[in-house]
Amino acid sequence: MMKNKNLLLSTGMILAFLFCTCAALPTNPAPWDSSPSAIRQLFPDDEYIAQRGQGATRAAAEAQAASELARFLTSQISVSRGYQIVTTNAGENISTHDEAYINSQINLFGIRYADDAYYRKDLREWRTVAWIERAEAWAVYGPGFRRQADSFLALFNAAEDEKDTFKKALLFMAADSFSRTSAFEDANLFGQILDPRRMNTEFGLVRTNLAALPQKLDSAKRSASVYIDCPLDFESLVSNAFAASFSALGFPVASTPNNAAAVCRITVDEGMQQRDLGIFYNPSLRAVITGLSGTIFSYTAEAERASAVTPDVAKRRAYQSLADEVNKTFSLDVNIF
Repeated sequence: MMKNKNLLLSTGMILAFLFCTCAALPTNPAPWDSSPSAIRQLFPDDEYIAQRGQGATRAAAEAQAASELARFLTSQISVSRGYQIVTTNAGENISTHDEAYINSQINLFGIRYADDAYYRKDLREWRTVAWIERAEAWAVYGPGFRRQADSFLALFNAAEDEKDTFKKALLFMAADSFSRTSAFEDANLFGQILDPRRMNTEFGLVRTNLAALPQKLDSAKRSASVYIDCPLDFESLVSNAFAASFSALGFPVASTPNNAAAVCRITVDEGMQQRDLGIFYNPSLRAVITGLSGTIFSYTAEAERASAVTPDVAKRRAYQSLADEVNKTFSLDVNIF
C-alpha cells in the first residue's frame, strides 16, 4: 500500500512540474511580432538581415528561422545573377549551388537569435527571429571580398599599363576570366547583399573597371594583330587552323609581320616513319607568340597517328589531324609569361 502511495505522489509531482513548466513559458508576443512590419522597425534593413521562424520547440523555430534567412540570401543572389529559381533541372542545380554557398558562409559567421522568443498557445508553436548584423558580418567577410577585388584590379591595372599590344589583350582577357570565377562572383554578390553601402563605397573602382572591361578588351584585341609563321606546313592546313582560331578569339590576322603586333611561330614535328606497310606520322607542334616584350605565350599540341600507303595521303592526314587538334584545343587562357 505504501508503494502505491509513493507512486501517486511521484505522478502528482511530475504533473505539477509539467504544469509549472508550461505556465512559465513566455507567451506574450515579442515586439518584433506585434505586426507584419514590426520586424523591420526593430531590425532595420540598413543594419540587419532578419527573418522569422516558428516550430514546435524553440530549437525548431530557430532552425526554421535560419533556413528562412539562408533562403532569403539565396534568392538575393539569384536575382543579382539575373535568373530565377525554377523547378527545372537547371534551376534546381542553380538553387542548390547558391544555397550551399550561403549556408557555408552563414555557418562560418554564425547567426544570432532573438532573446525574447515566445510560445503562441493558440497555434501551439514557438516564434523567434534569426538575424545577422551587417556591420559585424562585413568585419568578418570584408577582407575576403577585398582580396578578390585586389586580384582583379591587379590584372586590370597591369593590362592598362602594358605597352606590348598583344600582351595587353591577354591581360585584359585574364582580368575578364578572373571576374567570371565563382570566387570573385560570389564575393561581389555576397558583399552587396551583406552591406550595400560599404560595397558601393569600397568597391566603386572595381565596378567602374568591370563596366569598362568589355570595351577595353574588344579594343585591345582589335589592335593586337597576329602574323602566323609556319615554315613547315602542308597545304597551309596548320596555318589556316591557327588563323581561324585567332579570328574566333577576336584577334586580326596580319598578312605580313611588319603590320603585326605579334608573331606566332609554329614549329611542326612530323614524326614520320617509313615502313614496309606504309608511311606513318606521329605529328606534334609548338607555337610561340612573341611581341614587343619578347615571348608572351606558348602552346603545344599532339595529334593522333596518321598513316597511308601513298606519301601525300599520309602527310595530308597527319597535318589535318594537327589542324583538327588546334581547332579543338587552342586557347589563350594559359601560359601568360
